[in-house]
Amino acid sequence: MAEKTCIIIPCFNEADRFKREQYLSFLQQAPDIDFCFVNDGSRDDTLRVLRDIQAEQPSRIEVVDYRDNRGKAEAVREGFLRMAALREYGWLAFADADLATPLSEMLRLINIARRQEDVVLVMGSRLERMGVTIRRKFYRHFTGRIFAGTISFLFYLKAYDTQCGAKVFRSDAVPAVFEEPFLSHWLFDVEILLRLRNLRSDYDRIVQEIPLNVWLEQGNSKIRFSHLLKMPFQLWKIYFRYRSWRKKEG
Repeated sequence: MAEKTCIIIPCFNEADRFKREQYLSFLQQAPDIDFCFVNDGSRDDTLRVLRDIQAEQPSRIEVVDYRDNRGKAEAVREGFLRMAALREYGWLAFADADLATPLSEMLRLINIARRQEDVVLVMGSRLERMGVTIRRKFYRHFTGRIFAGTISFLFYLKAYDTQCGAKVFRSDAVPAVFEEPFLSHWLFDVEILLRLRNLRSDYDRIVQEIPLNVWLEQGNSKIRFSHLLKMPFQLWKIYFRYRSWRKKEG
């Protein structure tokens, strides 16, 4: 399988904080890793910024543009399906445009994935511990732990941090996992794990969760209060879509 990798970056109104030089520098350091930026109906100059950086590295950067905002889940899904269809990449990853997970950490996850013959998904987790730099507001960490406990109870998932925006997939697994639209714009990471579990009974073996060494909260979260109000309803829909596994495990 090819070792070449593409990182999909969903972008919505990122013009003012887009880290252009960091992306270009990374391309120089990692010649076997490309980028696919998905402009998700941005209302600012994000598309112009993306076209400008693409002009710098046209063979290494793909830009997908959607005029209407479809949400992060759909932007990631379409980016994965489009890049998988090219059959040029052994691995596909996604990260947040603000680079809360630095590109150096994405490279570390990608290298870990490449060394694992049987692993389908390598996912980062924001586990605070000695000797690392995980900067996250306390209330977000606290609500994140409550959310993780809820996910564990509802779906019997052992993941410490489903919502960390740093994941690396073996490309041949992408069509089956990403073919259908997700139920939730913001909780699609949970659905990814549930879909993998539906596909493979040994999902605990083929998914590897790696604690990040660096994660820096960037602020200006795209999740609004209205999204938080909708999350219990979206969780409920996900529960009923995938609840057959709870019955099997029970």
